[in-house]
Amino acid sequence: MTSVANHQLISTAKTSTAAAAAAANSTTTTSTSTTQTKKPSFYNKLWCKICRVNDPDIIEDYAKGDLICRECGVVVGDRIVDEHSEWRTFSNSESTGADPNRVGGPINPLLRDSALSTTIGKGSRDSSSLNRLQNKSALGTGDRNLLAAFKEIGRMADHMNLPQTVQDRANELFRFMDDKKSTKGRSVDGMVAAALYIACRQEHLSRTFKEIAALTNVPKKEISRCYKIMKETFSSVLNLQTISTEDFTSRFCSTLKLPIEVKKISEHVSKTAMDMGIVAGKSPISVTAASIYMVSQLLPNPQDKRTQKQIAEISGVSDVTIRNAYKDLYAKREVLIPQDSPYFQYINSLPTN
Repeated sequence: MTSVANHQLISTAKTSTAAAAAAANSTTTTSTSTTQTKKPSFYNKLWCKICRVNDPDIIEDYAKGDLICRECGVVVGDRIVDEHSEWRTFSNSESTGADPNRVGGPINPLLRDSALSTTIGKGSRDSSSLNRLQNKSALGTGDRNLLAAFKEIGRMADHMNLPQTVQDRANELFRFMDDKKSTKGRSVDGMVAAALYIACRQEHLSRTFKEIAALTNVPKKEISRCYKIMKETFSSVLNLQTISTEDFTSRFCSTLKLPIEVKKISEHVSKTAMDMGIVAGKSPISVTAASIYMVSQLLPNPQDKRTQKQIAEISGVSDVTIRNAYKDLYAKREVLIPQDSPYFQYINSLPTN
């Protein structure tokens, strides 16, 4: 009886062992097939567990180091490391001139080797020479050239009273051109001015070539040549919207100190003329200048009227160009000027040219 029982126990053990092996093989096969069918993920996608939307609106609270969902207010992540400077330096209020920053400057994502670096403090006899050596070793030649271009973009943007968004976009465009090696052999100032021109177009703050040339001291022909190079380089990723007359009417009228009613009627005249094809082949800037000239001539007070020369100095368009565009507008003046306008009664007093 004992031998029979032992034989039954051995058989049962073999059966359970075989079942376990089969289960293990099945699990291995399943995991292998799952591994083969699973697609690799090259990035970590951050999403809110409460909202469960594919594209959540998550902001970062730098003071607390939290990632917060703007939709529901849930803290998605916490203890985020702040990579900015430790605190600001108020040089005007510090008589000693000491810099309290201990972690270096903020990281610039547009520089190739930008990271938290070591800074040489002042006070010692050899600090100036050590600081120069440290700056040379911290940044490569390419980053030094980029940093100089970014400073020039910032100077030009401040001189033109452009917002920070335009400056950041121009920095990105110049960095892309530098990566493509398209800035070699080109004028750096011309490429910077062209980057500012494209950035203004993208941010709906259009400026003319002549305006940028006057404010940046770069020749208009050089800006135009660099703009064509950048446009060809960005042909696959850059989508520039067509310049409209509304981009310039408000700024030109404000500079000429014309009433708000003149701006509204000028926008209506230029837009109607472009839609009807009256000024086909004319640039939006010349149409805008001619429209402002026409409406200003309707003002009853002679001192409020503006001449073609005054408008040409502001718009950067020659007198002849404004005169040719005005002739096309004058032929359809009764259609272009709104009849409910207070200046429509003076339409017969418009000059012929």
